[in-house]
Amino acid sequence: MSKKIILPKKFWEALNITEEEMKKKSRTEIFSLLKQFGEEHTIPNISWIGVSVLHFLLPLKKPKKVLEMGCANGFSSCIIANTIEKWGGSLLTGDVSEPSLDSAKANAEICNLQNIEFRFGDILQTITVQDAPFDFIFIDAQKSWTHKFFMFAETLLSEDGIIMVDDTKKFPDKMKSFHNHIEREKEKWSWFTIPESDDAIMVFVRKKQQ
Repeated sequence: MSKKIILPKKFWEALNITEEEMKKKSRTEIFSLLKQFGEEHTIPNISWIGVSVLHFLLPLKKPKKVLEMGCANGFSSCIIANTIEKWGGSLLTGDVSEPSLDSAKANAEICNLQNIEFRFGDILQTITVQDAPFDFIFIDAQKSWTHKFFMFAETLLSEDGIIMVDDTKKFPDKMKSFHNHIEREKEKWSWFTIPESDDAIMVFVRKKQQ
């Protein structure tokens, strides 16, 4: 029986970098190291192409309130928070894995990102309509539940908000219910897919009602 590997909360310790050295690095340098660590330990972080999509969409929309469903070790959380910080935006995120959430909090702290709120638990229960509306929602959590997350996101999204879904082709069996759902809702949503990204990112906006 193989021994389960427990990833360190402070990932830089595994890279033999001291906390003092980390604090001297720019956020961009920290993001690169965090991505490198994620790739070496098969952490399900968003791809660099996905990061480019965020860097395009977020400044275009300039959302004040962003919701992320599934933060893993906080790589995408830090990317989002760093971008929206420029116009006073805030991020609400969470995860069902407590070790992952602890890592995400540590990574946000080392980047000195103070515009993130973390919540532990099932996002369908930890987020309420009182937290809404959100101008931008990024879904990157348990794939077999993506259709449920999307349906929930619909109730939380501002009228002209954006929903971005990662990994829409990577797990076809798990994502089947999601694709069936959006096919049923095609009169309601407009979307485009970025196939060159990490297994296809889909971006949704509501169709304007006539």
